[in-house]
Amino acid sequence: MPATPHKTPARHLVWPVVCVLLVVALVVASVVAVPAALAEVAPGSGASTGTGSGAVDGSGGTAAANPSVAGDSEEAPPVDADAVQRALDGVLDGAPGTAGAAVLAVDSDDVVAGESPERAVVPASNQKLVTALSLAEHLDPHERLRTTVVTGEDPGKLTLVAGGDTLLSPGDGDPEAVNGRAGLGTLARRTADALRERAPEAASNGVTVAVDTSLFTGADLNPDWDPEDIESGEITRVAPIALYSHRVPTADGADPGSQGSRPSDPAAAAAQAFADRLSEQLRGARVSVKGTAAAPQDAEELAAVESAPVHEQSAYMLAHSDNSLAETLARVAAVASGREGSVAGVQEMLPEALQEQGIATDGLAVKDASGMAAADRLTPLVLARTVRALVTEQRFAPYGRGLPVGGGAGTLAQRFDDSSEAAARGRTRAKTGTLLDVASLSGYVQCEDGNVLVYSLVLNGVKGKTDRARNTVDTAVAALTGAA
Repeated sequence: MPATPHKTPARHLVWPVVCVLLVVALVVASVVAVPAALAEVAPGSGASTGTGSGAVDGSGGTAAANPSVAGDSEEAPPVDADAVQRALDGVLDGAPGTAGAAVLAVDSDDVVAGESPERAVVPASNQKLVTALSLAEHLDPHERLRTTVVTGEDPGKLTLVAGGDTLLSPGDGDPEAVNGRAGLGTLARRTADALRERAPEAASNGVTVAVDTSLFTGADLNPDWDPEDIESGEITRVAPIALYSHRVPTADGADPGSQGSRPSDPAAAAAQAFADRLSEQLRGARVSVKGTAAAPQDAEELAAVESAPVHEQSAYMLAHSDNSLAETLARVAAVASGREGSVAGVQEMLPEALQEQGIATDGLAVKDASGMAAADRLTPLVLARTVRALVTEQRFAPYGRGLPVGGGAGTLAQRFDDSSEAAARGRTRAKTGTLLDVASLSGYVQCEDGNVLVYSLVLNGVKGKTDRARNTVDTAVAALTGAA
């Protein structure tokens, strides 16, 4: 894992970064504009959150620059805090449940407007913003997670070494995908080729495969997760190797999507898929799985496959609100930070990532990386400042651009669709959060006068009124577009 790069003070970088990051094309009819920040981050990055090529947030839109908007952002008039507060109050008054809100100007951590901005609330999946910040803090955005096959003195005894990639395909990898970029079929073919070259007798007589999951330690289930959520598949056992983000592939080996069932043992399922493909590549030679075991200390690498870059995986996590991927990536980041890849390691790392950005964590409770723990507590101000850090710190830019576009794709695809919400369509990027009792939305929005506002809107206690609560926060963001 790479060392954490030297930090550059965010304040000095705000406008050069934001003027690139927040260029938003005008919305024409029902066509969703996509910020110019979706341009390539690095040559050949091919950023996408879907199974095909496209924009980082999976919207499928074309990155369109509007220089006048960028110019307006830099020369925008001062934010009218009273107007912003009036716009917020006009929507949140009478909102279901208990409201918490914080609105910042992008060039300052100071609150422009809000509603109990320092009240500790249940964030739901807005918790994933803190996870994205921790990834940005500890992992180079272009790092790829490697899954390898190694062997020791006996070439017939193979070890499949988990490297944290849980978006593996059981077949060939798809270079245009994020979920399925690396494939166990590809790994099997490379392994078979290496065996035939180095140990032809083993290739003919059959081999055994153990899986090394030592990258992660401790419990694979967080004790703060509700057993009903585990039973329903909202969250599952966390392993450092898995197929399709801890899902069981379809009969033809395809990605089953978010409705796919969960394997009882994700690592074992991946090992068996690899063994099946390796047997095919070895022309029917017997390949048996021998459970978990650490790789030999003197192991020689036979073959490897690599995941999509971590920033693309983070974007996929945010766009699809993928709970399992959030937990996996957080453990990978914990290891990179020098901690154990465990529940405790994540619980230590996430608050520290906030503190590294000067965000106070007093009174907060960070129990997991996905927001599935009902005991999680953040404040709207912390969430807004987390968003601001992601979009103003230059070295975080690949992660900051991973927030999905309102009305574009992922969990925001069907949002901002009512007339009272439409003004924010294509003008905001945000992370959704929904639990039975929670509706939250945190992100940033470009206003009509060129100002950029960072916001966090959280409604707790909305049980039975979830749709109304979601419409309320969407309408509030739309109101912000004309208020600055």
